[in-house]
Amino acid sequence: MNYFEIKNGKTFYDGVDLQEMAKKFGTPTKLVFLDIIENQIKTLQQAFQKAIKTQAYCGKFFYFNANKANYASEIVFSAAKFADGVETSSYYDLLLTATLLNSFKALENKPIIANGFKTTNYLQEIVNLHNGGRKIVDIVDDLSELDFLLSKDYMSPLEIGVRINLEGLYGHNKECDRFGLSQDDLKEFKNKLKNQTKLKLTTIHFHQRGFEFEEDKFFQNLFKACNKYAEFFKDFGSLTTLDIGGGTPWSYDGNTNYDCWAENLLKTLKNYFDEQNIPHPNLIIENGKYTTKDCIINLYEVAGVKKTDSKFFWYVLDGSLMVAIPEHYMCGEIMKVVAVNNLEAKKVKAKLSGITCDCDDVFSGEEGYMMLPEIQKEKQIIAILGTGSYQESLTSQKGIRHCLVPAEKRIVSFLKNGKREFVVAENVQTIEEVFNNAKLNKKYLQSF
Repeated sequence: MNYFEIKNGKTFYDGVDLQEMAKKFGTPTKLVFLDIIENQIKTLQQAFQKAIKTQAYCGKFFYFNANKANYASEIVFSAAKFADGVETSSYYDLLLTATLLNSFKALENKPIIANGFKTTNYLQEIVNLHNGGRKIVDIVDDLSELDFLLSKDYMSPLEIGVRINLEGLYGHNKECDRFGLSQDDLKEFKNKLKNQTKLKLTTIHFHQRGFEFEEDKFFQNLFKACNKYAEFFKDFGSLTTLDIGGGTPWSYDGNTNYDCWAENLLKTLKNYFDEQNIPHPNLIIENGKYTTKDCIINLYEVAGVKKTDSKFFWYVLDGSLMVAIPEHYMCGEIMKVVAVNNLEAKKVKAKLSGITCDCDDVFSGEEGYMMLPEIQKEKQIIAILGTGSYQESLTSQKGIRHCLVPAEKRIVSFLKNGKREFVVAENVQTIEEVFNNAKLNKKYLQSF
């Protein structure tokens, strides 16, 4: 969806006048739009509900929010309200999610999908939540994880899925995917699951990054996952669900037609499973970036202009780009830069610079420069769109780290009288500190 528009010479985002926001709140400022989270989720849910009817698809559709895209409590809370469930990626993530869901009656029956590599405490918490009555599905990512689960006792069988290791055919990580079980691992997985009653296999999971979506390559991996589903269904009739991870397409211009995409996807799945004479599986999409990317924008004022190159101007912003959009620097994530005011002014070639003294604190756009208004007497405001996913966690802003992985213990070593000494400067971050940083506070969240 495209939330940015120009009307009567003014710029709006989600119907909000951006120049007025800059005047009211100053810069640098992040604007967070919680209603966009609701709209993103409902758009996909409604698209698949339509497609289920038109395609006579017999499975159900579920959208799970992947928390890891943004752990700000108001965002996790808003997403949980409208999503069908929540996907977690680490032990601390699971603790945060369980605490959140248990704090609000409207959320208490939301299911959890536990993904990622599992540490022992992560696995034990999955067992504890299941035995405590929480609907939770563990997506097995490693054979050692399966061994742990088989060693435990359950009040009722624990639902599990298995993540298949598939080649990342596109996106920035196409040459490397450590997740999931290899073909040899899957054979052993199948053997270990036979003739046991503790675990119930319900889900086949694969992931192909949806941003930078390439339809032909997406369907290549989809068919690989479908083939694996059909293979496993012969031995495990308990299978009900295909989880395609964060494979939701997204376009830079905001013009993705989700109705058409849902129709095409369900038509493909229906034809495949009808040919295999297998009941249509339920479909899960678990995405955080799709939910949150568009819900935050950043506003800056051009603090100064420099011309050290005859071909373009440097527009120095009153903030740091390296801190504000680390996803661009680390993953090549596309960011859209727009002028908020002076729209009628002559356009010139410009590059953005952060106000830090680091030569890498720059942004040049996809063409190597951007066409922005020539600086006039009026203050020039610049907006960076699509900053709602991963920015805070990748730079540990507010003490929140990627996947809520705790900050490491910090040991300071030094020589004193010729003898090496060690001082514990900081201990491993505690769950209480993480919750406090994320503002996981019921009174605060009730405001939203």
